Amino acid sequence: MTRCTLALLLSLAAPAFANADEGHGPNSTEGFSHRFTSAARTPEGTQLAFHYGLLQPILLGGFNAAMDVRRGRFVATISHGQGLTLPSSTLDPAQRDAGVEARLDWSTGFGLGAVLIDELYALVDFKVHDVSLTHDEGTLEYRTVTVGLELGYRLFLWRGLNVTLALRYWPNVYTGIDRDGVRLGTSDVVHEPVEQGVKGFFANVLVGWAFDVR
Repeated sequence: MTRCTLALLLSLAAPAFANADEGHGPNSTEGFSHRFTSAARTPEGTQLAFHYGLLQPILLGGFNAAMDVRRGRFVATISHGQGLTLPSSTLDPAQRDAGVEARLDWSTGFGLGAVLIDELYALVDFKVHDVSLTHDEGTLEYRTVTVGLELGYRLFLWRGLNVTLALRYWPNVYTGIDRDGVRLGTSDVVHEPVEQGVKGFFANVLVGWAFDVR
């Protein structure tokens, strides 16, 4: 029974591993459009893709959208987020007790990189973030710049429809306020520059559509 079950599973999975250079992603006519390979995936010409981040609207409100261009192994991306409310966990207890609220009014930038294996890619990301802080005595606005790394994997589901899991490390390389923090109004509460995720580390899940441009 075990051998029969294994043989059945292999027969069902075989098409996804066969003909790695044909019928993949937007060019597939199969129900499941991903064809796994150990080689780097390269489109025949230029490929465009549009993505929508899922974790931002679920966890932070607002939205995040991106577009990428691929030619050969080269990947270039642009992305923009809007109206993201940062969780209170990004603030220390003193700020939370003082009713401080932090938002990213917008976050925008680009990335450059290459495909490594199959649809696994690596990018260097450059982003600018507009931070808005509300506290009892007013507001504080400043911008941060991050330069970091992104490692992602794109899985095609049906033709050009795909899901991407991205892991990112975006440390601050510039902060519009003192890195040691600034005092909020006349209080003793000190606010340090907002970091992305946890010490610069965070993940995202994106759903998108890709198509080839001949």
